[in-house]
Amino acid sequence: MKTNLAMISTITLLPLLLSGCKREPPVLTDRQVEQVFDAQTRMLDQQEILSQGRDDLESDRRLWSERERSDPIVAKSIEATGILLACCLPLALILLLLTKSKRDRVDEARADPVLVEMLTTESKRVPRASPRSDQANLSDR
Repeated sequence: MKTNLAMISTITLLPLLLSGCKREPPVLTDRQVEQVFDAQTRMLDQQEILSQGRDDLESDRRLWSERERSDPIVAKSIEATGILLACCLPLALILLLLTKSKRDRVDEARADPVLVEMLTTESKRVPRASPRSDQANLSDR
């Protein structure tokens, strides 16, 4: 039985092994092989161009994604700064008016004695007009 099995396997495997070892001559001519090689080269060049375009698109996508993340932050910062300035503007205006009125008070305090002196000396020089003369002037018109 062992010999029958060995003989059957040898008979079936030997033709299979011998038939796969033979090489057939190429059917393409040198010119055809060169054309196939050129076509493969062109296809590789086009694949390289497509790969470069894909890489460019991916870098653009990353750039836009980064902008989408950073632009709202910048916009919120500008908005917050504008609101802060708008809220502080009335306070600055009030502060400006208060400092101006303090300066005016200081100037008035300096000018008060001079004005008092001018009015007292002028009142001594110029006689007071009687109320009747004012009424007479009004009725003339």
